Amino acid sequence: MRKKMLLLLLALLVLMLCACANGAQTPTPAPTPAPEDIAEPVTTASVQVFTTVGGQSASVEVEDEPAAEPESEEEAAPTPMPTPVPLPEDAPSGENTAVRDLELVRVLSYMPDLQVDLKYATEDNYTHKVVYTFDEPYLRLGTVRKLIQAQAQLKERGYELVLWDAFRPNEAQFILFDAFPHGNYVANPYGGGHSSHTNGGTVDVALMKDGELCELPSGFDEFSALGDRNYGDVSAEAASNARLLEQIMTANGFTGYFGEWWHYSDNTGYNYADVESAVLPEHGTRVYESECNEYINIRKVANTSAEAIGNIPDGEQMVVLSYLSDFCLIQYGELTGYVNAHFIKPVY
Repeated sequence: MRKKMLLLLLALLVLMLCACANGAQTPTPAPTPAPEDIAEPVTTASVQVFTTVGGQSASVEVEDEPAAEPESEEEAAPTPMPTPVPLPEDAPSGENTAVRDLELVRVLSYMPDLQVDLKYATEDNYTHKVVYTFDEPYLRLGTVRKLIQAQAQLKERGYELVLWDAFRPNEAQFILFDAFPHGNYVANPYGGGHSSHTNGGTVDVALMKDGELCELPSGFDEFSALGDRNYGDVSAEAASNARLLEQIMTANGFTGYFGEWWHYSDNTGYNYADVESAVLPEHGTRVYESECNEYINIRKVANTSAEAIGNIPDGEQMVVLSYLSDFCLIQYGELTGYVNAHFIKPVY
């Protein structure tokens, strides 16, 4: 009897324990996603959304669809060509103004209202053919500054300058001398000689008034006594105009050549080697592109050891502002600095 009672109590105890276990069951935790299930961030124009695979993710509203990557380099949008701009007055950071005055610049960037009749860019010269590969005048920046002053003083008197010639590449001098080999009128480039025009600081100029060329001792490149500064063989008006031109040019730092009333050289001596090999843009274009294996450096000053302030990838376009020896001053986006001229080519 006692044995039966013990078995009954034991059975009741087992039933009670089972009931407790069923009523207090602990929930099984959700499995943690494996690391490889987590996707990378997806970037859109406004927000960054994280998605997950194999787990729950938060819902985030986005305004724009993610930008699609171009499938190839050919499909990428081309870099817009920079717009040519006037040469900036101020030098790049750290550059000396005296160094800037040496640079060969596009004259019309400083004097957009200057009357230009570049004779050797046309057939209207004694060779009867186009001598230059470019059709805009270039001069040293320091010379341009003086020319601006001369122009201002002439305008006060009702006159304007007419520019017949400016920087002359040395290869052009060979063409001119071969056509008229007379050293008193055309500088002999053979044997290491060169014209002062090749220095980039000499101009051939005339006078204009009321939109018409003034009466002057002769026309351009007059290879006779009429072209010199002895005005006893010309009209009083022609002599007066030539003297006025000489007075203004001399007062602003130029010296005239006796044999040519139109010829004036900047009193600042320039070394033609700085610009003798300058390859100026044909037909006035100043847009170039980089031509290199990877990129070219933009430097603060015209020196390969100078600090680089940026770079231009191969094939990118830039605007050339001026020339100095083996370097060009360029504008690339918001950057202005110097690049090696051997690694750029004109865009046609």
